[in-house]
Amino acid sequence: MATEHFQRGQVIFREGDKSQEAYFIVNGLVEITINTSHGVQSLAKIGPGEIFGEMGMIMDRPRSATATALENTTVETVAETEFEQQIIQRPDRLHVYLSTLFERIRKTDLLLTTSTNATVPLVPKAKPAKEPVFRVKLRSHYDETGLDLEPVEKTITKLPFRIGRSYFDTATSALARNDLSIEEPTPYQLSRNHCEIDFEHGHFILRDRGSKLGSWVNGDHIGVDAGCITSPLKVGENKIIFGNGDSPHRYSITIEELQ
Repeated sequence: MATEHFQRGQVIFREGDKSQEAYFIVNGLVEITINTSHGVQSLAKIGPGEIFGEMGMIMDRPRSATATALENTTVETVAETEFEQQIIQRPDRLHVYLSTLFERIRKTDLLLTTSTNATVPLVPKAKPAKEPVFRVKLRSHYDETGLDLEPVEKTITKLPFRIGRSYFDTATSALARNDLSIEEPTPYQLSRNHCEIDFEHGHFILRDRGSKLGSWVNGDHIGVDAGCITSPLKVGENKIIFGNGDSPHRYSITIEELQ
C-alpha cells in the first residue's frame, strides 16, 4: 500500500470523482460530506484505524460523497485487488470497518428520512481573528429523578461524542459506536444509537442518530418525528432529556468559553 499525506482543509476526493482506491487512516481526521437539497451535510468524522472511500471502488461507481482532511492526515491507499487481504481478512481492521460502515449507513438513512422537512442548516459565520476555545462538560441528574444508575460527569475531549443505550449482547457491539453507553431497564427511553454532540458551522449542536423517541434540548424536541434532527447548544448550561419529556434520563451539557 502507498502512503499519502494531506494538509488540513485539503479535499481528498469530491462527490462525483472516479473511484480507484480506498483509504486507511494512519493518523489525522477526515470528514465525509454529501450535498443535499438543504446544503452540505456531514455524514461522519473518522480518525486513525478507520477506512473510507471503499464503496465507490467496490461498486465501480463515482464517489458518492466528498472527503476532506480536517487536520494534517496520513493515509494508506488500498487498491481493489488489496482490499480483501488488507481489510476483510484482518479481524482488527474488519471490526473497525464494519462499525464505521454501519454508522455511515445509519446517518445516510436518517438524512433521507428527514430530507422533506428537515430544517436548513445554520449559515456559517465569518471566523473571528482568534478562534475561541471551549470546555464541554456532560453531567447526569439521576439524583433528582431517583433512578438508581451510575452518575455521569465527563469533560468531552473528542467530537462527535456519541451517546446510546448499553449493548448487553457483545456479539452486536460492532453495530454501535458510543462514547457513552447508558444502562437502562425496560421500558426503554434510550435507543442504542441515540444522539451525538458535535461542532458544526461555528456552533455546538446535539444531533439525533435516528432514535425512536428523540431528545429534548432546552425545551425543544428533536428527532425524526419532530421533523428536525439537530438543535444548537448555547454557551452556558443546556438542559437535556433523552427520550420522552417525562424520561428520567436528564442531563446538563455545560459549554464554557475559555479566555
